[in-house]
Amino acid sequence: MPSATARPALRLDRPTYQWETARSGSPTTLRLFGVLGARDLDRVADVLRERCRSPRDLACLDFEEVEHLDYRAVGAFVARIERQRERGASIWMVGLHPYLRALFQVSGQGPALSRLEWGSGAVDPGFGGRVGRGALAGGEGPSRAEPWDGMVA
Repeated sequence: MPSATARPALRLDRPTYQWETARSGSPTTLRLFGVLGARDLDRVADVLRERCRSPRDLACLDFEEVEHLDYRAVGAFVARIERQRERGASIWMVGLHPYLRALFQVSGQGPALSRLEWGSGAVDPGFGGRVGRGALAGGEGPSRAEPWDGMVA
């Protein structure tokens, strides 16, 4: 007779991404998980293209639970996100820890990251000034992502 208890979720069972619905006055968040390769980053860009078609659509890519990115795919991913922003979508990156920032730098996307990362001092006129991740998510307190000192790995 099969056991009535479910097995615990394995690390491999986690999704690549998960949407968190927006609460009043806060953006829709796309939480990313684990190790993201080229195919995963393409899928994330496709999902954002489908979901964020209007300048009123504010979306955050939350990298807090991402362990590694394929740095060879970062350039194409950033180019797709920037093209979508040029079309009017408001997409921001949050939760990048120093290792992920270093991967963006190594892939040649450091300048683009400074335009896309919310906590980097970017200004969004819709929120009236500089805000960190805590303010963006509707919560209080600073971002868990510490300021990066510019060191390249």
